[in-house]
Order: sequence, then C-alpha cells, then structure tokens
Amino acid sequence: MKWWVIESERFNLASKTSFRVFEAVVAQSQEMAIENLRVSDEKLDESLMAAAIQAGKIEDEFDWEPVSTLVRHMSVSSVTTQAEVAERDEVLLDMLRDHEFYLDDFRDDPQMSVGGGVYDLPKT
Repeated sequence: MKWWVIESERFNLASKTSFRVFEAVVAQSQEMAIENLRVSDEKLDESLMAAAIQAGKIEDEFDWEPVSTLVRHMSVSSVTTQAEVAERDEVLLDMLRDHEFYLDDFRDDPQMSVGGGVYDLPKT
C-alpha cells in the first residue's frame, strides 16, 4: 500500500460556500485512492446521519442533507516522505504524527481517510 494525499474542493450545503480540504488515504493506485476516499466519505455521511436521527434532529434518512458535497479532486499525489505530506498540508502531517499515522486503523480498514486542513479556495 502507498500513501496518497488528495486535495478536494467541496461545497458546504449550509453556508453555500466552497472550500478545499486535504485528506490522506492508503491504496495501491490513484484510482483505488480515490475510491477509498469515496467509501470513507460515504461511511462518514452515514455516521453523521445516524447521529442526527438518534439525537432527534431529523426523523429519518429522507430528512438528511449532507454537510458538504464533493465538487472535484484538485490533486491526487502519491507521497513517500513526511516532507512530501508537509508540502501539501502541514496540518495533515501533524494529525498523522499525533496519531502514529493511524497505522492500526488503516490496517483494520484501508477504506478510511484522515482529514487535514480546511482552506478557502485560492482566488482566481
């Protein structure tokens, strides 16, 4: 398995604004990295929906609106060193270091992701 850092543009459905986010995944290929991130996003969305139902904020899955939606992947990079992760997002590197790179978690579930920094989109 290789480490990948994926920079994505997402759209916040509540504030109606776009932002960029960096996430780390493990995979054999770029295609698998993107798929693992997609599956991880689905799991997170299902978990957030279940928590909202349990808390009584919504009645059922038909009332659920995700927090954000993927617009596009801005970059997908295979990384082999901590310096390469830091070049993309130092917040992500700190998160990975603080949790010993989530090695046990990735071993148990390679279709997970670790989020790093969230940033405004660059002005064009």
